[in-house]
Amino acid sequence: MKSQKIRLAVQLAFLIFLSWIGYRHQLLGGGPEGMPPVDALCPFGGIEGLYAYLKTGTWLRRLAPSSLVLFAGVVAMTVVVGRIFCSWICPLGTIGELSAKAARKLAITPRELPESVDRPARYLKYAVLALILFFTWKLGTLAWRNYDPWVAWMHLSAGWKEVVEKPWAYIVLFGAVIAASLWIERFWCRYLCPLGALLALGQKLSLVKIRRNDSSCIHCHLCHTSCPVNLNPEAKETENSAECIACGRCADTCPVEKTLSFGKKKKFFSSLAVGIVGLLLFFGFYGAARLSGKWTTYAPSTTEGVRNAAGGIYGWMTLHQVAETVKLTEEEVIAITNLPAGIPRDVSLKNIEGVNDEELRALLEAYLEKQKIEIPSSPQTTPQNPEEIKGSLTLSSIAETYGLAAEKILAEAGWPMDAPKDKPLKELAAEYKTEVSVIREAVKKLLKQ
Repeated sequence: MKSQKIRLAVQLAFLIFLSWIGYRHQLLGGGPEGMPPVDALCPFGGIEGLYAYLKTGTWLRRLAPSSLVLFAGVVAMTVVVGRIFCSWICPLGTIGELSAKAARKLAITPRELPESVDRPARYLKYAVLALILFFTWKLGTLAWRNYDPWVAWMHLSAGWKEVVEKPWAYIVLFGAVIAASLWIERFWCRYLCPLGALLALGQKLSLVKIRRNDSSCIHCHLCHTSCPVNLNPEAKETENSAECIACGRCADTCPVEKTLSFGKKKKFFSSLAVGIVGLLLFFGFYGAARLSGKWTTYAPSTTEGVRNAAGGIYGWMTLHQVAETVKLTEEEVIAITNLPAGIPRDVSLKNIEGVNDEELRALLEAYLEKQKIEIPSSPQTTPQNPEEIKGSLTLSSIAETYGLAAEKILAEAGWPMDAPKDKPLKELAAEYKTEVSVIREAVKKLLKQ
C-alpha cells in the first residue's frame, strides 16, 4: 500500500498548492502582476474555450492559453495511462476521497445506489458535459462558472460575500462533492463531473488498463470492495470500464502477487509506475509550454473584449487601467459607474472597499453599447486589375470602372440578364449557384476584345 500513500501525498500537494494560489488570487487579483485565476488553471477551461478560440482566435473571459495546455496534457496522459488526473491530481477528486476517509473515521456506513439506479445515473455526467459545452459555445461565456464547485472552493477565502453571489456553486461543492461522498465515495466523480465524462472517453482508449490473472485469483472480493467507483475487476480479465480512474487501489489491495496489475499485452506495471508516468506526461506538457513561451495564465485578447471593450475589465485592474481599456478618461469612468470622486486611482478594484468590479464592468458595457454609432461604410473602389475583383463589388461599379455594359458582362458570364446591378456579386453567385470568378473571367475576356 506504499503507492497509495504516495498517491495521497501527491493529491494533497496539488490541493494545497492550488488552494494557496486561490487565496493569493483573492489578495492580489489576477493579470500580469497578480496570481492566475482559477479558470486559467483548470483543464476543463481548455474544452470550454476551444470553440471560441478556433472561431475567433480569442479566449473566453477568464480563460488563457494555460487552460488549453493543461487540457491537452490531461487528455494525452489519459490516453496513455488512463485517468491518472482523476486519481492523482484532481483537487475535487481529492476532496471527495478525503470526505469518504473522514466518514469511515466517523463510523458512517458507506452506501451504494441500487444497480438499476447506479447504471443510468452514471450517464448524468455526459448530459452535464453536453449542456455546459452547448451553452458556453452558444453564449460565448463560461456558462458553468456559477455552478462550478472548484470555483467555489478556490473562492472560499473571499468570505460570505462570494457565497451570496454564487450560492449554487457552494451548494454543489458542499452537497455533491463533500456531503454525498460521506456515504458514496467519489459521488461527484461518478455521476456529475463534466471533465470526468470527457476523460471517461479517453479511458476507453487508454493503452494501459487493470488486468487480472485468472489462474492465481482467489476470488476474495477485496478488489471490488476497495474500488472507489464501485467496479468489480474480479469479474473480468481486463477492466475496460470508462469509469476506472486508474487509482490502483484494487491492485494494491490484492493479496496475491501479480494477480491484479496495470498492463498492456504481456507487459505489467505497478500502480506507482503508472502514476509516475502520468505525472511525467502532465508536467512534460507544462514544461514544454513554459520553454516555448506558450504558457500564459492571462489572455490579453478575449471574446468579450472584442465585442465590447468593457469585457476586458478585471478586478485586478486599477481605475487608470480601466480607463485605458475602455478609452475613456478616469473622470468619465467615475461618472458613468457612480464611483466616489476621491476613489484611489492606483489600487486594484478588487481591493477597494465598496467597489464591485462585475457591477462596474456591466455599467460600462451598457454605456459603450449606447454610444455605438453606426458608421456607413465607404464605397469600395473597384480595382483596376480585373484579377482583383471581389464578391463585395457590384455589377454597376464594375461596368463603370472598366467601361463595359453590365448586360455584356452578364451575357459573357452566362448569368441571367435581369440580375440586380447593385447587389454584391457574392450574393448573386450564391443565388445562381455559381462563382464570382465567372464574372472576373468575363470581364477579362471582354477587355481583350
